[in-house]
Amino acid sequence: MKKNNAFRRAAALLAALSITVSLAAPAFADIYYIDDGDITITKDEHGQTVQQNGTTKDDSGEIIITTREQTITTQESDLEGPAAEDSGFGPVVEDNYQPAPPAQPEDAEEPKDADQPESTEEPKDADQPEGTDQPEDAEEPKAADRKESTEEPEDADRQESADRQAQPQQAAPADAAPAAPAPANGFCKNIITVINKCADKVLNLTLKDVKIDVSDTGKNTGIPGTSVEGKAALSVQGSGDVEIELDGENELKSGFNRAGLEKTDFTFIGTPSTGMLTLKDDKKKAGSLKATGGQFGAGIGGVENGNGKNITINGGTVEATGGDFGAGIGGGFGGSGENITINGGTVTADGNDFGAGIGGGKERKGENITITGGTVNAAGGIGGGEGGNGKNITITGGTVTATNKEGGAGIGGGVMGNGEDITITGGTVNAAGGDYAAGIGGGNSGSGKNITITGGTVTAKGGVLGAGIGGGVVGSGTNITITGGTVTASGCGGAGIGGGIDGSGSNVTVSGAAQVTATATDIGPDWSGAATGATIGGGGSNTVDSDGNPVSIPGTEIQADISGLTTGYIHHIIYEQDGTTIKKEWWEPERPQPKPENPQPNPEDPNAPAEESNEVDLGTPLLHVETLEGDPLPFNAQQQGSTLRVTSDNLAARLHGTRQALEALQEQGVEQIQFVTTLKTTTLPVAELLAEGGSWFALEHNGLVSRRLSAAQAESLKCWMR
Repeated sequence: MKKNNAFRRAAALLAALSITVSLAAPAFADIYYIDDGDITITKDEHGQTVQQNGTTKDDSGEIIITTREQTITTQESDLEGPAAEDSGFGPVVEDNYQPAPPAQPEDAEEPKDADQPESTEEPKDADQPEGTDQPEDAEEPKAADRKESTEEPEDADRQESADRQAQPQQAAPADAAPAAPAPANGFCKNIITVINKCADKVLNLTLKDVKIDVSDTGKNTGIPGTSVEGKAALSVQGSGDVEIELDGENELKSGFNRAGLEKTDFTFIGTPSTGMLTLKDDKKKAGSLKATGGQFGAGIGGVENGNGKNITINGGTVEATGGDFGAGIGGGFGGSGENITINGGTVTADGNDFGAGIGGGKERKGENITITGGTVNAAGGIGGGEGGNGKNITITGGTVTATNKEGGAGIGGGVMGNGEDITITGGTVNAAGGDYAAGIGGGNSGSGKNITITGGTVTAKGGVLGAGIGGGVVGSGTNITITGGTVTASGCGGAGIGGGIDGSGSNVTVSGAAQVTATATDIGPDWSGAATGATIGGGGSNTVDSDGNPVSIPGTEIQADISGLTTGYIHHIIYEQDGTTIKKEWWEPERPQPKPENPQPNPEDPNAPAEESNEVDLGTPLLHVETLEGDPLPFNAQQQGSTLRVTSDNLAARLHGTRQALEALQEQGVEQIQFVTTLKTTTLPVAELLAEGGSWFALEHNGLVSRRLSAAQAESLKCWMR
């Protein structure tokens, strides 16, 4: 036993000597207990200090803040054997996260975590002689009641145990007040303030199972100038960057008008924060954080009238819930959310009462929001809060779900806010707007413009009267470009892609390998007079007739620019009120087909040119081809067996004719009409056309898109027929 102790003492002394002589040794983590009082960490040109209970300590290393209920009582050494108890370098190095052991005999050394004066945590204040040896077999079982040692700070290569025991930092300063007993729920009332005044240096902090609840602080009297500001559980301030490592389960609840994890540029909190706040879980310890703002504060970000800027999440599980009118991540009530980046982790952000999930609080914008990975759920949407625009929103990867329940877009503007400069290049994105708002684009009474999708799987569903992609109520949808990915856009009274109800749609481009399904849905009998929007184009509109009765007008379809479409497609679908029956008027584009060779009218002379005519003479009824504006076009018509092939050498053309023409063709043995333009071929069964009724029929081709007109639409066309 004595020989072993001597060895351990010698090893500890060698470790201490190595600390003294090694200039390349890294900075080591110091541990502070939030249970012992408020903690303020300050970094400036003079160095880094930690203040707690009136005691200030110079500390240049990474700071670990934890709670005494789950404290690090021992550390694991990199030495061959543990340092000795009597070496003067601290407690025996064995295990981590060890609970209080069973009662020991009176003559035994009191366990480190037993209820005793705080100073027993520090060797310099111990009552026992330095050389008192504890039998090795008195060590507590390693795996019995304690948490797994994996909770210990990783950096084993730092030799934390041996290197740090020369000047133990595990406890609060020796002259600090005794720790108050922790509440039964595990929360304490002490707060953390981090101030980095060095714009060119990073302050590193680890939160390990920290639970702070000061939600009962402060008071909102409702009388200007008389309300009392609450406390922030953790406030990050200054011009320098702060990186917070999440270990274990952490929870922050702040008081009136304070953010759960506060990072704001508003001056009343102390030093405005302009640096970058980064949350991470680099040690892979299943680190998590729940941050809940008080009334008017964000979950993570700003206070009332305070912006939440420069926030990055790289990993961990993060849940951020805003107080009344605050964003989940971003601005407080009256504050914007800007420069917010999520690169990984699982992030849930819940805005409250017109605050965005990620972005602006009520009345403010959400700008420069980027998601590159992770799983992100934003209740309240991504972008502006009520009255705020959503701008410069980019999604390149991850799984993103953005929903809004308060009249804002899933991704874009809040109520009365526009959604602009939204780019999606990858990932899986599901965006659902609240009532009167677009899935992606404008909120209620807001427009959507400059929306670009180049990849990923995107589902955008408008709320009642909003577009899938584009505008909210009375809002337009313009400059919408889809060059890749799989996109499904559904409007409800608004267009699938384009304007909300009473709003217009324009400048829609679909190209490349984009696979687009644009759907318009009748919103049902609960909205009297509301009309179905276009699949691509304008939203529906309402008016009254001469007798004052409501009249619903479907949205005006527009032709998307598909000149660059290669292997992709567009599906245009209009659903009936019951959501199951597809109306007769629907578009179904097909993939490009090669232009068929012109049929040879004279088999005996294959070189003879095909005869061109402007009509098929069927007696009295006529069949003809015209431009989409109604001007006549030359075409070739040949009957081959039971098929009448009508060919027009144009990208855009309309086949137009009467019921009498169909009946005459049927008498001639024609069972189907094949309409051929430069990029499109469509076959129409004659019997099916006759069964639909009506005096007229019409079929339009525009590039790769074909559109069947209803009998009423065909009859309403001004045609040139004689």
